[in-house]
Amino acid sequence: MEELIRAVIIVESGGDDQAIGDQHLTNRAYGPMQIRQPCVDDVNERADTDYQAEDMLGNRELSIWCFKEYMKRYATERRLGHEPTAQDMARIWNGGPNGHKKESTKRYWREVHEVLKDS
Repeated sequence: MEELIRAVIIVESGGDDQAIGDQHLTNRAYGPMQIRQPCVDDVNERADTDYQAEDMLGNRELSIWCFKEYMKRYATERRLGHEPTAQDMARIWNGGPNGHKKESTKRYWREVHEVLKDS
């Protein structure tokens, strides 16, 4: 999981904890893992917290916690029908709860996989 997280951080922000992405969209992406408010809302619901996406800005520890909580909700053996793989998790991160099924997340997985191979 830690290697996957490192790879996602590299792909998402190049390791920049201060990154703000998609500034032209309503739901901007914040921090090293480029987290948007809908993701934070899912995590808040599960963890009974009240974070905002902006809280991820400059906070790698909170961003990683958010990623792990999101995976606990959506990347589960029960939900997927198999033990979740790094590919499942990366694609869910990129494409939402059913991202592991979306054609559009395959390219993202290839990028993450390249970083993992270079580790």
